[in-house]
Amino acid sequence: PGSDGLKEDSTTVDGNDGSTSSASSSSTLTTTTTTRRQQQYDVYSRPLPMDPTNNMPLANPIAAARNSLPSPDQSTPLPTERVSSTIPKGGAGDSGATWTYPSPQMFYNALSRKGKLGDTKEEDLVSVVAIHNCMNEGTWERILQWEKVLHDDGSGNDDGSDASKTNAVPKTSLTKFLGRPTDLSPKAYFKHYFLNHPLPFDRHDWTVTRANADGSSSDVRYVIDYYHDETQANEEEGSGMPDMRAGIGPSEGSALRSLLVDVRPAADGVGELWGRLVSMPLARRGCRSMLECVLFKGEGSGRRSEFEPLPLAPSEGLKTNVEDSIKVWDNIQKSAAAKSEKEVEKEEATTETTTAAPAAISKTEAAEVASSFSKILSSCRDRKADLQSCDSDEECKRAFMGMTVCAGQFMCPLQHSSLMASLENHSGEANDEMVEAKIDTAFQVLGECVANYDKRAKDAREQFPEVFDEALKKG
Repeated sequence: PGSDGLKEDSTTVDGNDGSTSSASSSSTLTTTTTTRRQQQYDVYSRPLPMDPTNNMPLANPIAAARNSLPSPDQSTPLPTERVSSTIPKGGAGDSGATWTYPSPQMFYNALSRKGKLGDTKEEDLVSVVAIHNCMNEGTWERILQWEKVLHDDGSGNDDGSDASKTNAVPKTSLTKFLGRPTDLSPKAYFKHYFLNHPLPFDRHDWTVTRANADGSSSDVRYVIDYYHDETQANEEEGSGMPDMRAGIGPSEGSALRSLLVDVRPAADGVGELWGRLVSMPLARRGCRSMLECVLFKGEGSGRRSEFEPLPLAPSEGLKTNVEDSIKVWDNIQKSAAAKSEKEVEKEEATTETTTAAPAAISKTEAAEVASSFSKILSSCRDRKADLQSCDSDEECKRAFMGMTVCAGQFMCPLQHSSLMASLENHSGEANDEMVEAKIDTAFQVLGECVANYDKRAKDAREQFPEVFDEALKKG
């Protein structure tokens, strides 16, 4: 779930897949003078459109409305409330803004749009989001542990005292992130092929912005591999709904002990490489120099970093997960390849007309669809007559909308309810543009759902004509 990021930003334009978004990372640490507000990015690492008058992101009412509405293929209502993370948002200046986690509804919409729902049950999305949030908070906690070592502004006395140990991290924020589940990091490659370690089930690249004392800012990329240790899974009641700050990894008291995360700065420059090979190992021993570590046999007198790296070699428990991790990795690669094939087929479909084969449907499902159509014919008789007798384009458009709304209450009750709620609650909205966008989008979603249902009904009637004939006779 983590690959879908922290926030489905209100300014995100639907339609692009984060796994194929291009997000270039500098090969060296870059420093930028903060004379203007920093560029902000959406969940797919795309630059957000900015208002040149104030350097703030432009709002996208359609995307914001779409995020709070059910998907056309959805049947169970999901919560739309969102939770603010503790992760400062890069580019937000001194506003104190943090990234906002997607609601279960937004998460479902993203998975549905990307074709990643698989066998995910709608009612499971609340738990999925809770685990996703906890995973990201645990990842950020480890990044801050790195930043305390690599970007310490010296405000602590580094003498081992409590004040030194709790030295605050300089202003650090998350600017953008990219899910790369099909790319194996060099470290993960080495661990698997040379040490027989399980493969990661996901990989992220997070770009962190550091605020420097001279007013400039510097960006550094972190590489994150996520592993699963089935032997540490918690089967207790309520374990699927962890608090976002409950912790991940094998630490005592962690809510998600089976979720292991390997966080480190990318080796994009000499500074990052030195930090990984020298600075962090010294900091974990409380040593302020290699000489101190040598003289005192690895027991320095300075403050010790709380960072605990994952061992290179797998534990006995992880060794049992190797075969499963390979299957997961293969499925990820196959899914990516299938998506590429679908994109090619989509391009070819624009120049070549093809007829899709009817979808398989059971007799029970056909009976349910036929029953719905019987109710529609009975309840929407006047709307159908309006549609058949309309003359002008405007009149036919209104008749079509009326028929869609009437049929939608039987075909797509969830989407129909969302449209009705948008119409009823519009008086409480202060933003006319947002109100119009929500109503238009809710009708569009209902229309898509009705069209999908109509296609399903056509397939059902072709396969079970006798079921439809019997239902229509009763109606």
